[in-house]
Amino acid sequence: MLRSTLVGTALWLGCNFDEALGAALHGQRLQQLQLQRLQTSGSSSSSSSSSSNSSSNSSSSSSSSSNSSIFAGGNRLQQTEVPAQALAHSLNRSLPAFAAASRAKGPVRVARGAESSVGGGKRFGIDSEAGEETGKVVSECFLTAKVHSGSNKEKVCPQECPFYVQDRQDWDFCTFACVPETHCSQYNPETPIADKDIGFCRSCTVAACEECDNSVNFDQCSKCSPGYYLKDGECWFKYGGDWVWVTAGILAGVVLLVAVWLIEWGFRPTTNQAGLDHALLQRERCKLKMKKEGTGERKEFPLTTNLLKEQVAGPGMTLHFNFQVFLMIWAVFVAIVWVCFAAFIDEDLWRLGTRKFGTPRENCILVMWGYERQQDLMWTKVAFLWIVYIGSFSMCMAYGIYQLRCFQGVDHQNKTMKDFVAMVTGLPAIPGFKDVEGELKKCLENTTGQSLVGVSVAWDWQEHQEAVETALEEDLNERVFLGGPSGVEDNDGQEMGFMRSTFYKMERGLLGLGEEGGSVRQDDGFGQGALAATGGSDELPIEQMLQELHTSPRAFAVFETQEAKERAVAAVADLSGFEFEGASGIALEELEAEPDTVQWIYYGHSTRSQKIVRLVAGFGCIILACLFWAVVFYAPYAYYVMTFNYENGREPGFIVGFAFSMIVVVGNAIMYEVCARISDKVGFQFKDDKEACYMILYTIACLFNVALDFVTTYYTAEKVMEGLGFVSYFGTPLADIHHFTTKFETYGMQRSLAENTYSYAFPSTYLIPFLIEPAPTILAPLLLGRLIVRTHPEVQGKEAEEWMAMADMEMGRYADLLLNVILGILIFYFPGGYTWMLFLAMAVSHLWIYAFDHYRVLRSVPACTFAAYDIEWWCQAMLAPIMGIIASCLAFKGNCEPGMYCLTGFPLIATCSFAWLMHTIFHTACLIYLVPMCGKRLPDEDPAAHETFTSLSQRVPCNWFTANPIWCLRSKFKFKHAPACSFYQLGKERYMKYSPKTGCFFDEQDASPIVSNMDVKFKN
Repeated sequence: MLRSTLVGTALWLGCNFDEALGAALHGQRLQQLQLQRLQTSGSSSSSSSSSSNSSSNSSSSSSSSSNSSIFAGGNRLQQTEVPAQALAHSLNRSLPAFAAASRAKGPVRVARGAESSVGGGKRFGIDSEAGEETGKVVSECFLTAKVHSGSNKEKVCPQECPFYVQDRQDWDFCTFACVPETHCSQYNPETPIADKDIGFCRSCTVAACEECDNSVNFDQCSKCSPGYYLKDGECWFKYGGDWVWVTAGILAGVVLLVAVWLIEWGFRPTTNQAGLDHALLQRERCKLKMKKEGTGERKEFPLTTNLLKEQVAGPGMTLHFNFQVFLMIWAVFVAIVWVCFAAFIDEDLWRLGTRKFGTPRENCILVMWGYERQQDLMWTKVAFLWIVYIGSFSMCMAYGIYQLRCFQGVDHQNKTMKDFVAMVTGLPAIPGFKDVEGELKKCLENTTGQSLVGVSVAWDWQEHQEAVETALEEDLNERVFLGGPSGVEDNDGQEMGFMRSTFYKMERGLLGLGEEGGSVRQDDGFGQGALAATGGSDELPIEQMLQELHTSPRAFAVFETQEAKERAVAAVADLSGFEFEGASGIALEELEAEPDTVQWIYYGHSTRSQKIVRLVAGFGCIILACLFWAVVFYAPYAYYVMTFNYENGREPGFIVGFAFSMIVVVGNAIMYEVCARISDKVGFQFKDDKEACYMILYTIACLFNVALDFVTTYYTAEKVMEGLGFVSYFGTPLADIHHFTTKFETYGMQRSLAENTYSYAFPSTYLIPFLIEPAPTILAPLLLGRLIVRTHPEVQGKEAEEWMAMADMEMGRYADLLLNVILGILIFYFPGGYTWMLFLAMAVSHLWIYAFDHYRVLRSVPACTFAAYDIEWWCQAMLAPIMGIIASCLAFKGNCEPGMYCLTGFPLIATCSFAWLMHTIFHTACLIYLVPMCGKRLPDEDPAAHETFTSLSQRVPCNWFTANPIWCLRSKFKFKHAPACSFYQLGKERYMKYSPKTGCFFDEQDASPIVSNMDVKFKN
C-alpha cells in the first residue's frame, strides 16, 4: 500500500509538471504527451501491481476524496489522491512556470479514462474537447470530454445529440458528453430531464423540492422540504389554506380603506387657516438662523452655505460634514487603486469574481478559470491590500489631525458660551428654600477673587417633570397669549356627510386631537395664583415644589470674561477645592459644552453606576429588538431561501431580492429607534455624550444585523453551490468539504459571496434607505401635519406647532456611514472584480447623503448645537477596528504566498484575528497619543478678546441662565424678579424679556408679519 501510494504521488507530480511544461511549449504536443504518459504508466502499473489492480477493480463503482483510479488500456492503478489541497495550493503558487503553463493550455491535471461502450458510443479520457480552440460544434456524440479553464463556454452539441450531460459514470470531475434526450439518465441518473432551452440534461425544478423523482423525465418531486407536503409531484405549503386568503383579504381591505380615507382627507376644505399659518410660521422660526443683523432680523442660511467651513450648528456639525467628504475621498482612492491595477497589469482583474454562473459545464469552466486566475493574480491582490491598508491608515491619521486642528481653529477664533463658564462639582444636597445661587456666587467670588455674572445651579427635579413643564408653558402663555383665534367653534362633524363625519370622528379619537393638556391657575391659599398640572391632583403648588427641591452635585459658574474664568479655575485648583455649606473639596472645572446641549432633567439621577446599569439594560433591549426583527422579519426570508430549490442554477427572483432590501431597511430602522430611546434613557447630562452613545450603540446593533445577514448569505451561497454541483479546483465536491476555511477559499464560494456582498451593499444598504429617507423624515410628517391642522379647527397653539414640528437633528449618520465602510471592506476577502464598482457606488451614494443632509440641516431640522469634540473622536475610534479588517484580510490573502506562512483551519482564523487586534490597538494608541501632538497651539493674542458674556448674550438667546428651567421658575416665584428670567424655547425668542439682573440680555425685534391673534396680542 505504501509503495502504491508513493508511486501514485510521484506519477501525479510528474504528470502535472510534464504536462505544464508541454503546454507551455506547444498545445498539440501536450495531448500527445498525455496519451503517451497514460499508456506508459498503465503498462508499468499492470506489470508491478497486479494485486492492487484486482482490488481496485472490485470497487470501481465508487470513489472517494482520498482515492482515485487511473484508467489506461483497461488497467487501473489504485492511488491515494495527492496529496492534500494545501500541498497542491502551495505548489500552484510556488511554481510560476506551472501556473503559466496552466493558463496557456488548460487544467493542470490529466483527465484519465478508458474506452468503454456507453449507449453505442465510445468514451475516451482526453483532456480537451474536440474543436475547443476553434469554437466549433462538437463533432462526436457520446464523447466524454473534460473541460478546463480555456474551454469554450459557447460550444453546443450537434443536432443528433443536442444535450450536454455531466458524466457521472466517469470517475473524474467536470467531464461532459453530448447525448440524445433518451440517454440523459444513463450518464447521470440525477439529471433525467432534457431541457431544450438550455441544451442540458437537468434535474427537476420543483419549488421547495428536497429530492427529485428521477424515475421520470419531467419535473416531479419525490420529497419536499420541511414545511411543505407533496401533491401530484409538486410541493405545497403545509400551513397554507383559507386563512391565508382571509388574511390577505383583510389586509387589502385595510389598505383600500386607508387609501379612501387619505383621498377624502386631502379634498376637504380648509377650516383652520389661522392655526395652520401660525404652525407654519413657528416651523420657520425654529430653523437654523444666522446671527442678528443691524435691523435685528435673523435670516436663514442660504442653501449655498459651505458647511465644511461655515459654523451653522457648532463645530461638531462642521466636523460631521468633513467626515462625509473624507469617506468619499477614501472610497474614490480605493476604486482608483484597483482601476490602475486592472488597467496596467491584467484586464482579468476587471471581471474576476463577476462572471455569471450557468450550466454545470459552464460552472466547471468558471471555477477552473477563476481559481487559476485568482491564484496567478494573488500577488496583485496582496499588493493592492498593502497599498490600501497603508493608504487608509495614513489617511485616517491625517484626517484625525485635520479634524482636531479644525476644531481648535474654530475654538481659538470664536467665543461661545462655554468660554465663560466653569462647572462646580461636589456640591451637597441643598434645599430650594435657600438662596443657593446668591450664596454660591459670593463664596466663589471670595475664594477666587474674580467677579461672576451669576451661578446657574443644576437641580434634582426629574420626579416633578410634568409640573415644571406645565409651569413653563403657563409662563409663556402669560407673556405671549399663546393660543388659537378666539371664538373658534369645535366642528365635531356637523354639516358633513356620513363618510366625512365618520372619518373626522375617527381622526379625533385615534390622534387625540383637541385634547392637549394645558395648565390652570389655582389658588394656593395665600392669595397668590399658583400653577398645577391639570393631569392630576397630586402635584404640589409650584412654589412649594420649588422650595422642596434639592440641588444636584453640579452648578455652572458664569464669568464675564474668559480670562476671569481661567484665573478662577486656577485659583480653586491651587486650593485643592473650596468649602460650601459644610462640604469641602468642591472643584471648579473647565467645560466643553454649550447651554443648549445640557439635559437639565438628568442632574441628580445619573450617577456613573446608574448609567452603567441602564446601558446594560439597554443592551438587553437591543438583543430583544434584534430577536424580534430576526423572528418576525428575517426568519421568513431565511426559511424561504434555505428551502429554495437551487438545482440547475435556479435562484430566487427580483421580488425576493427586493424583499431582502426592505428587510435590511426595516432592521436598521428598528435599531435606529431602539438605540435612540436607550441613549435618551441612560441619563447623559449633555447631548453630545448622548449622541456619541447613540452612534456606538447603533453601529453595534447594525453590525449584529449584518452578521446575521452574512451568516444566512454564507449558508445560502453554500446551498446554491452544492445545488449547482460545484466542486473545488481539485475535484472535491463542496458537500464533501467540511472545513470552513477550505470551503470558504473555493472559487465557487468566493465568487458567490462576492456577488452577495455587492448586492447587500449596493443598492440595498448604500443607496435605497437614503433615497427613501426624505419621505418618512420630512415629506410624510409635513403633509400629515398640514392635513391635521388645516382640517381640524380644534387644533390650535402648541398642539398645532407640535404637529408641524420638524424632527431633531441627531448624529446617527455617523453609524450609517461606518456601516457602509464595513461592507465595502468585506469585499476585499473575495475576488476583486466588484471592488472598483462597489467603492465608486459608495462614493456616489455618499454624495447623495451629503446633499440630503446639507438641505436637511439648513431647511428641515430645528436649530441645534453640537459643540464638543467627543462625537468626532469616538467616530475616529470606531474607524480603528474597521480599518483593522483590512489588516485581517491582508493576513488572509497573504496566506501561502511565496515566502509567507501557509496555514489552514483555526490557525489561519487566529492569525487574521491577531492582525485585526494588533491594528486596532495601534490605531487607537495613535489617536490617543500621536494625533494630539499635532494639534494647534493657542495664538499669542486672542482674536476674540473683546467678546464678553454680556455682548454674546445680546446676540444669542440661549445662555446658562435662560436654558435652566428651574432658575427661570425660581426667578419668577421665589425671587419675584420683574421681569423674570425668560426660559429659552426654540422659535419663541421674540417673546423673551430683557432682564440683566437674571442673566437674560437678549431682546429680539420681531420682523415677522402678523398672522394670528397671538401675534396681535404680543404686538399690542
